[in-house]
Amino acid sequence: MPQPNVEYWPLTQEQRDIVELCTTFAAEEIRPRGREVDEADVVSPVDIFEKAAKVGITDFMLPEEYGGGGFTDVFTQCLVQEVLCWGDPGIGNFVCSNGFFADPLLALGTEEQKERWLRPLTGEEPRYTALATTEPGSGSDAASIVTRADKVPGGYEITGQKAWISNAGLADQYVVFAKTDPSQRSRGVTAFLFTKDTPGVTFGEPMKKMGQRAIVCREIFFDKAFIPEENRLGDEGQGFIGLMKTFDVSRVVLAAAATGAARAAYEFALDYARTRTQFGRPIIEHQAVAFRLADMATRIESAWLMTLHAARRLDAGHDVNGLAAMAKLQASETAMFVTHAAVQTLGGWGYSREYPVEQWMRDVKLEEIEEGTSDIMRLVISRNL
Repeated sequence: MPQPNVEYWPLTQEQRDIVELCTTFAAEEIRPRGREVDEADVVSPVDIFEKAAKVGITDFMLPEEYGGGGFTDVFTQCLVQEVLCWGDPGIGNFVCSNGFFADPLLALGTEEQKERWLRPLTGEEPRYTALATTEPGSGSDAASIVTRADKVPGGYEITGQKAWISNAGLADQYVVFAKTDPSQRSRGVTAFLFTKDTPGVTFGEPMKKMGQRAIVCREIFFDKAFIPEENRLGDEGQGFIGLMKTFDVSRVVLAAAATGAARAAYEFALDYARTRTQFGRPIIEHQAVAFRLADMATRIESAWLMTLHAARRLDAGHDVNGLAAMAKLQASETAMFVTHAAVQTLGGWGYSREYPVEQWMRDVKLEEIEEGTSDIMRLVISRNL
């Protein structure tokens, strides 16, 4: 059984239990299915999600008062995300995807909204969820979205288009960000809750992706889709603030996901280097390979420490906007470096789909893009200096 990356950290028994559970699940349920899910291309592994729900993994991060596991601290979420994404980056993120939906709801929602929309995400048969922010012309510049929310009697009519929405079509519940005041940038963005069967909402075909194919992405189209006023999250114009607050959490958790994937690639390359013989000895005894592995191990350790430091600061109530961006930048670029180095260490076999490292290299590229590209992370960091 693989060892989770937590041996140096003082943990409660409850934290040790959830990490042990997720480590076993990653090794026995996730890792063996990684290649199959990747080859399927646009089919989410709902059976793995269902198995994870039955043992309490899909809702572990939700508050107890709404039926969740109660591990609302970001530190524990990082421990879990790291081991699940060690199993497979796409499947690990898919299994915990309801946490990304919950973040803006917890930041902006009323008690009634939290009870109504979070309770169905708990238990052994939870609903699927999605967060709709990105548009065809609005990615890194989230304030530039053009999807409109026009006020009408009793609520709002949403008109526009979203792109690259994870779980779109599969999900039952959604958070969408739209402009209630198109003349404003960030101050005109408002968040809304809606369900899949809302009239006026349709979905595009699955989008073909480089990696992380366990999470299927589609476009969402809104044609005067009516959303009642009670489904608005927060006041008009508060959506962007809520989105930015959730980014601080999601970026740290994604840093943990990237670190877990990097660790998987490093361990695989290390084992290979110990057994692969060239020029009469294991390739790990050749300095070029040994130094590459040393760089991989050093960067993983650095990314992991920064991630957990950001999580602790966030849990303590500090402003971590810059630190969260640092963690996400360091971890995502480390994952890209390490998976590339793993492919290089395996040589021709690394390029082959017979081994998982080429898939992991494709998977982790997303971590340099989602929730803010590396360029945006550097911009956020520089503005916090």
